[in-house]
Amino acid sequence: MDRRSFLRTSAAALTPAALFGQRRRRPNVVIILSDDQGYGDIGCYGTEPDPKTPNLDALAAGGVRFTNFYANAPMCSPTRAALLTGRHPYRCGVPLVVSSAPDTVGLKAGEITLAEVLGEAGYETGLVGKWHLGTAPGSLPNSQGFDDFYGFRSGCIDYYSHRFYWGLGAGMPSFHDLYRNEEEIDESGTYATHLITREAINFIRGQQDDPFFLMVSYNAPHYPMHAPDEYLERFEGLPADRAMHLAMVAAMDDGIGEIVSELDQQGIRGDTAIFFHSDNGATIEDRAGLGGRNTPFRGYKFSLFEGGIRMPAIANWPGVVPAGKVRDGMAASMDLLPTFAKLCKAKAPRDRVIDGKDIWPLIVDGARTPHDSIYWKRYDQQAVRKGDWKLVLNGWLALGEENQLQGDDRVFLSNLADDPEESKNLAKEHPDIVRELTNLARTWELDVAPSGQA
Repeated sequence: MDRRSFLRTSAAALTPAALFGQRRRRPNVVIILSDDQGYGDIGCYGTEPDPKTPNLDALAAGGVRFTNFYANAPMCSPTRAALLTGRHPYRCGVPLVVSSAPDTVGLKAGEITLAEVLGEAGYETGLVGKWHLGTAPGSLPNSQGFDDFYGFRSGCIDYYSHRFYWGLGAGMPSFHDLYRNEEEIDESGTYATHLITREAINFIRGQQDDPFFLMVSYNAPHYPMHAPDEYLERFEGLPADRAMHLAMVAAMDDGIGEIVSELDQQGIRGDTAIFFHSDNGATIEDRAGLGGRNTPFRGYKFSLFEGGIRMPAIANWPGVVPAGKVRDGMAASMDLLPTFAKLCKAKAPRDRVIDGKDIWPLIVDGARTPHDSIYWKRYDQQAVRKGDWKLVLNGWLALGEENQLQGDDRVFLSNLADDPEESKNLAKEHPDIVRELTNLARTWELDVAPSGQA
């Protein structure tokens, strides 16, 4: 047997059924989500010289790094909803950012999350960190399949006081937001990133015989821009905004290293699949400063250009996911539910449309992407990617009317293979492709968006 045939045969053997014959139990699953971390904010992607993320880099070196992985939205709540339900944000009823006000419905009780899917299959399920999918009782983590929750319900908190105060200008009072399950707790003065890491480790230590699913939802490097001095010292000499942003990322990266170390110490590292990605691109909002980078892509958070939605993403499982590989096939947040449901021998919902696809073959042997096309929508801003062609309609580069594209650029066509920066509008040169992608986008919109939302 030649080497190529051997590799094909070996990859084919890494199916869920074959893996369970080799290992003592179904895999543990750890999904790590960062917040507002751009493509240029992680060392192993090599697009910026400044990040120091040795633990994420080590996961990439020992696993698979994606170069065409997408968030399903250019903002927090919808991407998280897509990840947990396997459905497009519009289809699962979370098309935009969920309000942090009390008793706000986000994910509805009828949705089925990855936590519920794996819980029904015998997994212990935990979430630590940010939720941002509703504050009404039926929308909270414990009502959405998580056995254990430690973290905050709103979109962001002060890293030390753990208060939400971004609604003051809109008449919403400031409030404390840190909970263990349904009980409010006080740990004021302790850096939130460290608390999330601590609780992730405690969850792992508390597991016994059953496999577990742990979602570690860091708020870093989302504003407010807070970091301990020890992390800021690592980036002396950089502009203040950049140093602060990277210090917050570094604190998270240290935490990820501690989580991986704990898996090693518990003797379950080889039984644990880890998946990391960011929920959307870096932002240039005033309250965040200009520290984040989406290099080499155009656009920021809230934009459907690549900078807002193309994310760093890493899959790692020692001895199963091949080490040091780069995967160029398209994938998205919504793919995690069908992928891990199948991998863990759980039953994905069959009574509803699941938009995500099983990307396990893409991960383990570099198979072709299962997506013919991927779609996005935010208000009247819409985008579709089919193959290397990407169309953005009514595009914005960032939040704020001054960042809305005007004139001919409101219909913006790019070939991402030739121009990943989306620097040249090819719409006039390829009107046939514009028509094709526009028709695809409109047809998809009618299919996925409930009446009145399209």
